Amino acid sequence: MNKIKIIEDFISASDASVLIEEMQRPSEINPYPEYYKDRNGGTAFPYNNRVLNLLKKYAIRANLVQKEFFNLDKKVIVTKSFGSGWVPGTSGNPHIDAIEKEPFIEYSTVIYLNDDYEGGNIYFPKQNFSCKPKKYSAIFFPGNDYEYLHGVSKIESGYRYTALYMQSTKEEFVDPDFEEC
Repeated sequence: MNKIKIIEDFISASDASVLIEEMQRPSEINPYPEYYKDRNGGTAFPYNNRVLNLLKKYAIRANLVQKEFFNLDKKVIVTKSFGSGWVPGTSGNPHIDAIEKEPFIEYSTVIYLNDDYEGGNIYFPKQNFSCKPKKYSAIFFPGNDYEYLHGVSKIESGYRYTALYMQSTKEEFVDPDFEEC
């Protein structure tokens, strides 16, 4: 478990509330740029400046945490950022994030926007580790290492909201929206 780090109070309560609000009732919805078609999955966040500005704010900090935690001599960049909203009955099977269209992902960050739900633990079966991080905390781990396969246990009740960053040291894969982060 030496490659899993949790930081409490990573995001402010007000910023977490804004991101949840944007998932539930977007203030503005714009089409995603063409380059998003070359990525795995989707996002629960609408594409607008309110969301992007907050994601950029925390990307800078998340990139620094990954660089320091993994003692890297290269810059860490965001290859993709997205939001997830989990409803009761959903779960996520164990996986790594560096798959299919995005084998360049090296690191993953998950920011917990709330904790008023039951179930929904993140778990790492090969590390024999499971936890339900507190709201506003973030968890950092390798996104390309099968020793750090991770999943989400079934949501029993409530809604689980997270913001996520997929990160790399390969600058040519930077998300154009996060080039300055």
